[in-house]
Amino acid sequence: MAFFQKTEAFPLSGLTVADRYAFVRSHAGLSKKDFAESLGIHPVVSGDIELGKRDPSRDVLVRLAKIYGVDINWLLTGNPASRNFSDGGEDSTALIKLLDQQVAAGYGIEVEDNASSTEIAVPEFMIAPRRPENIRAVTTRGDSMTGIGLFDGDVVLFSPKEKEGDGIFVVSIENRLLVKRIQFEPSNFCVRIISENPRYEPVVLSGDSLLSFTVGGRVIGWLHRC
Repeated sequence: MAFFQKTEAFPLSGLTVADRYAFVRSHAGLSKKDFAESLGIHPVVSGDIELGKRDPSRDVLVRLAKIYGVDINWLLTGNPASRNFSDGGEDSTALIKLLDQQVAAGYGIEVEDNASSTEIAVPEFMIAPRRPENIRAVTTRGDSMTGIGLFDGDVVLFSPKEKEGDGIFVVSIENRLLVKRIQFEPSNFCVRIISENPRYEPVVLSGDSLLSFTVGGRVIGWLHRC
């Protein structure tokens, strides 16, 4: 299985707590204001943490772990704590659950932890700063996301703990499990579902149609099959 990384690589060690905190926010695709609100703190407090003017409190650390699946040992020291991590080098790998489900085309069920699965090894930097046990993988079917380099048969890595903000997500719509770009429009009480292929028109969900919509988790990268 060949490797394709959709996001910028980030070192597992080195730099500062402030750098790693800023990376978590950037990787979540949130503004400074929205990120602070998601953690239940004032934007000024969050900004001070990102600038290195103060350390994150215990409550903030707990929320980072709960909401974004952050490895707190990594955030504070630059070194991952999970037993599934190795030494943090460039060639280090982490074991991720590959669910026996397919996304992007056809019908399926919502992502569930009790779905049958196998384990696959992926480069650690693909999932940093997240812990391996907080990441899931599924296999794609279809061509609706080829515009971002995601093809039929690729293995998508996603974080079930990350469901906030716009971005590319694994979602469930009327029991169809899909990978789509999502744009939330709170002012219009709707969600825009976008395919990265001009053959497919965007879909807007609003009103009762939102009842069938569930976010499974943010896509953080994928692997091409050889």
